[in-house]
Amino acid sequence: MPRQVRVSTISWQRNALAATVDQNLAKAQRLLELACATKPDIVCLPETFSSVNVPGRAADLAESVPGPTTDMAAAAARRHGSYVICPLLERRGDRVYNVAALLDRRGQIVGTYEKVHPVTSTADYTELESGVTPGAAAKVFETDLGRIGILICFDLTFPAEWAAVHKLGAELVFWPSAYNGGFPLRAFASLYNYNVATAVQSDKSCIIDITGEMLAESNHYTPIIEAQLDLEKKVYHTDFNASQLEAIRAKYGRDVLVRVLRDENWMTIESRRQDLTVSQIEAEFALERLDGYRARNQAARDALAAGETPRPQQTRYMDHAIYV
Repeated sequence: MPRQVRVSTISWQRNALAATVDQNLAKAQRLLELACATKPDIVCLPETFSSVNVPGRAADLAESVPGPTTDMAAAAARRHGSYVICPLLERRGDRVYNVAALLDRRGQIVGTYEKVHPVTSTADYTELESGVTPGAAAKVFETDLGRIGILICFDLTFPAEWAAVHKLGAELVFWPSAYNGGFPLRAFASLYNYNVATAVQSDKSCIIDITGEMLAESNHYTPIIEAQLDLEKKVYHTDFNASQLEAIRAKYGRDVLVRVLRDENWMTIESRRQDLTVSQIEAEFALERLDGYRARNQAARDALAAGETPRPQQTRYMDHAIYV
């Protein structure tokens, strides 16, 4: 069945900055209430929103988790039954991390992601973000919505982190940030075929689908955006799969939505019926997902490059031999 997830994100709109942590928390609470008015499954706040525009070093602004900032977000999560992603500066002993805490529908902390690539705050590159310690690795969290990845701000500049959350099985990647991000966000969504949702301190948060298509984007009129995502939607190459389009349409009509992206030679499939999954459609019409198609071509390439003869193999995906 379709796995519909309603996602909402918030941009901070720097033209209306607060000056204290308490003022930032009050602003965040107001925006969370507005975001939750449409009953989203998950809401994401911007990077370190509670300390935006507040003077001080990271150690001066950091707090424990749980603490005041996550308590505010947890209360909203409980009130509305929504997951909340709550970024902040966290103090752990004598270290400070730039983190995003994932809170579940009851306000409980599912886990935290520690920003792997804090940006330098000194011209000689001897300090990161006024005293922030880098995190160790990308993370993906299992939830009742699906597998959620989180990356933060300057992580966008390092493709390895986006590859890592893909390898960990992320279906939806959140990116709280200080800046808008721009085209690389769409590139990573398209490259790894996961949804991407951003929440920024600046003005332009966005929600992007698995083909890189922009579904929603904030602007100066509204800091809150939302989109309905189907996490069961899948991407296929048109090679070998497009021959089944007429048969799928003839049998399922409006119950199955197929979109063909001609420039990319891709097609996407979504089920519109609660008792029909995309995996069932794949099996019935012998379709192979884009990831599988890439992997088989890579295996054939590696064999030939090594001077070996690839072995033809029948698979359930195609009615002809393919090489592995």
